[in-house]
Amino acid sequence: MTFAVVTTFHKEGYEKYGKRMMETLAKHLPEEVSLTAYYENMEAPVHDRWNCIDFNKLCGERYEAFKKLAQPYEHSVLVEGKDPRGGGQITPGSRYLFEATRFSHKYFAVDHFWNMDDSRYVVWIDADVIADKDVPMSFFTEKLVKEGTYWSRIGRDKAVKIRYPECGFMLWDTQSPHHERYKQLMSWMYDQGACFQMEEWHDSFLWWMAERYINDESKQSISHDIGDGSGRHPFVRGILGEYFDHLKGNRKDQGFSPEREK
Repeated sequence: MTFAVVTTFHKEGYEKYGKRMMETLAKHLPEEVSLTAYYENMEAPVHDRWNCIDFNKLCGERYEAFKKLAQPYEHSVLVEGKDPRGGGQITPGSRYLFEATRFSHKYFAVDHFWNMDDSRYVVWIDADVIADKDVPMSFFTEKLVKEGTYWSRIGRDKAVKIRYPECGFMLWDTQSPHHERYKQLMSWMYDQGACFQMEEWHDSFLWWMAERYINDESKQSISHDIGDGSGRHPFVRGILGEYFDHLKGNRKDQGFSPEREK
């Protein structure tokens, strides 16, 4: 089994949290796991073990095309304040649901990596994640992978309001019979703009939509849940919390997730 970790960040993100992420993953992840970072609008960072790729150079054309495609839709929501779900104005707390461009970097980096690397298991990890304990290779092979499934993700099935997965950590089996169909669906939503037909336009919802389409088509579940199913920071409450912390939002300033200890 071959595993490859992928992440992406811009200059500000690298300085605030990405550098720490790169250092801790290089220190604590098994040597057998390759590490790749897509950097944007900055000089290439230099870190042990990390292969660094210029996002603008290799993903920028597709990203800019999507940005142009998204402009009228996002203008309607983010500038004019219209709620695309029908009637009324968008509330401040709901704006992120329709920030398609802002949350598209992850997809373009992952898709580029899928097409350039031959690792069987591609693992996405957000740049504001840290590892603080040595991760054994068995964690990857026995905990993160489940035979017969395609996508490992942090489910929130028990949550009251948010049902889509928390996508700070994801794994795909590129040798799965579902992989090409999944890639096709994601390209359809981004490159062809079909995401703007969906209930929400951010990446977490769209990764989940691709899963749901394939579940319906194949009459089986293609996912393996590696969270605890809740809506309260399920990343650190599931199996990932033993080795990783996800410093979402103001947790970056705190330096840790309080939920991890509960």
